[in-house]
Parts: sequence; structure tokens; C-alpha cells
Amino acid sequence: MGEYRSVSNDLSGHVEGSVVQAQSVRDVFMSSPSSTVNNVIREVRSLRVVATLYRTLASLAALATLAGSQSWGTPLDATAAVCDALAIPSGWTQSPARWIAERSELVGGVAQILLMVGLLVLPRPRQLGWDLGQTMEWRGPSTVVLSFALSVQSGNMWSALVSVGLLAALGLWVLSWPRHRYSRSDHVMVAVGGILLAVIYAPLLVFAWLFARDVGSTPYPRADS
Repeated sequence: MGEYRSVSNDLSGHVEGSVVQAQSVRDVFMSSPSSTVNNVIREVRSLRVVATLYRTLASLAALATLAGSQSWGTPLDATAAVCDALAIPSGWTQSPARWIAERSELVGGVAQILLMVGLLVLPRPRQLGWDLGQTMEWRGPSTVVLSFALSVQSGNMWSALVSVGLLAALGLWVLSWPRHRYSRSDHVMVAVGGILLAVIYAPLLVFAWLFARDVGSTPYPRADS
């Protein structure tokens, strides 16, 4: 998805010579896929500590959910297996697993509400300036993946999938209205792309830290041609 911006050019006063005036030019394509990748990495690195920790926690929970689904286990089961494989103490996973199991209805209900609200308030294309990388500024996608992980951990995976399916069908029905006919694919791309970026946020953060450039305060002088 590229970046679109609204451009307004209004000339007033006395201008000599030939002039071409554009009152309003909208939806101008401004960027390429490579710049979108750069914007994603920039947004990953620009977040503050608390925001980064929340997105990292949501991403790790989502990745644990994916890993646990391969053996029909819970996210904490998958986390314990990974810790055992890396020779890291895994006993700490038992306490939260026991706490959630004792309150499965409460945790599942809260997670279900957060999941539905999070899906309904996902960012829209025009709220992002037509730049998919800016979904990193929104906590909604991370809340969606974290609440889904909590639903799986509390044994409410199927009800969570039903909620996701119903809200997805509702969203597609709304996007089928005539006023959304030309922006339907953009809405779907932002919603799906934002959730996918929230899932892989932790690997993206590691990649950005290891390979991205540390920008100095003083720009390099321009080389003479």
C-alpha cells in the first residue's frame, strides 16, 4: 500500500507569465513499497518504553498462540516448551496459567469484549495518511491479538473465532456500500496489515535494533558531483 496525500495549490495576487493553477488535487500516490517498509521500521523504533513493552507483550502472546495451536495447547504451554528448549526456567508459567484457569469465565469474557471493541476501532486508511507503517502508532491491533491470546488461554478460542468471523462479515457488508466501493481493498489491507504487524512486532523490533541505522543529530554534508 502506498502513501497518499492531499495537495492543495491556491495562487493569489499578481503573477506574471503563464500559470497553471490546481485548486485541489487529491489522492496523489507518493511512495513505493520500499518506503513503506522503511516507515514500518521507523515507527517500530520511535515508540516509547511503555508502548514498546505493551506491543512486545502482545506480539509474544500472539506468537505463543500460533506455536501452541500446532499441538492444540495454550499460549503458556507453548511458552513453557520454548523455555525448556532454551534451557530457561519455565516454572513461572504455571502461576498465570493456574490463575487464568481458576477465572476462565471472567478472563474469557473480558478478552471477548476487548477483542470485539478492538476490531471495531481498528485504524482507517485516511487516519493513517495512507501509510501502512503508521498502524504501529495505534494500540488497537496489539489489543486485538493480545485479547485473542487470552481467549485461547482461557479456553474460549472458538467463541473468539466466531466473534472475529461475525465482525469481519459485518465489516465486509459495510464496505460493500457504494460510498466504500473504491476504498474497500484499502480498508481490508489496513485492518489485516495492522493485525499482522502487531503479531510480528517483536521480531521487527529485534530486526530494527540489529540492522537499522542510528541517525546522528547532524546530517552528512552533500557530496559535490
